[in-house]
Amino acid sequence: LLIPWGLAEPAPGSHQTTVLFTHDLHSHFLPLERADGGESGGYARLASALKEERAAHPGALTVDGGDFSVGSLIQALYTTQAAELRTMGAMGYDAVTVGNHEFDGTGSGFGEMLTAARRSGDVTPALLLANYRPEEDSLDLQRAMAAYGVEESLLLERGGVTYGIFGLMGRDAHACAPTSGFVLEDPVRAARRCVERLEEQGAEVIVCLSHGGTSPDGTSEDEELARAVEGIDLILSGHTHTTLTQPIVEGDTYIVSAGEYGKNLGSVTLSWNEAGEKTLTDYRLIPLDGTWES
Repeated sequence: LLIPWGLAEPAPGSHQTTVLFTHDLHSHFLPLERADGGESGGYARLASALKEERAAHPGALTVDGGDFSVGSLIQALYTTQAAELRTMGAMGYDAVTVGNHEFDGTGSGFGEMLTAARRSGDVTPALLLANYRPEEDSLDLQRAMAAYGVEESLLLERGGVTYGIFGLMGRDAHACAPTSGFVLEDPVRAARRCVERLEEQGAEVIVCLSHGGTSPDGTSEDEELARAVEGIDLILSGHTHTTLTQPIVEGDTYIVSAGEYGKNLGSVTLSWNEAGEKTLTDYRLIPLDGTWES
């Protein structure tokens, strides 16, 4: 259920949320061979894992942190068929953000992909991008984004909990997309704006889909974001292909990553008690290996 702005009211008392997540899928529809001779990934396995996790957590959100395209031969269908976004819609993704590789075909290629997705008539996920905008003279691209319905943020009610979700492009990711034709707004400033708006609209749980990334030394863009912006409960961090076996915790914010190419499906469950105190109830990276039907 999507909630019109200004109509949401926070639910009192304790609540719990489960978020299922991927990032940096890079058009890997088919499994990849591992060094040990086994296989990992593949969208059939991902769909099977999503089905099982949703059965266990009926109110779970499903989100992606960007770079869902470019990395296999299927990327040839990106601009004309929007294969990645349409398949994510078929798998029940609620919301995704974009990464730098969505602009490998320039900004106009991104716009063509959005148009192909819309004209297909298929269900597609919400596409969220708060701090990355086409240059002012890119009118065709602006129309394509408006027609698809690209927004900064989304208010969504699921299982009695109101979620606020927004998407960000990182600084390094922008530098990796020199032909995008897009202009980057400071991610911290954009995040503060989104958090303030979503809180005003009644969001109880705020999730950031960030294509910023993490690093071993703690100086990454998404760790900086968590330290600089209060009110973000969960950051799904893409771009650096990081596999976090445990979330990074910065203040009251959890940062999660599941690794690249669909090797894992991430699942994180957070709980709030009556006093509004948040705890990590469960965190798993579910290997999409040969034990899953493909």
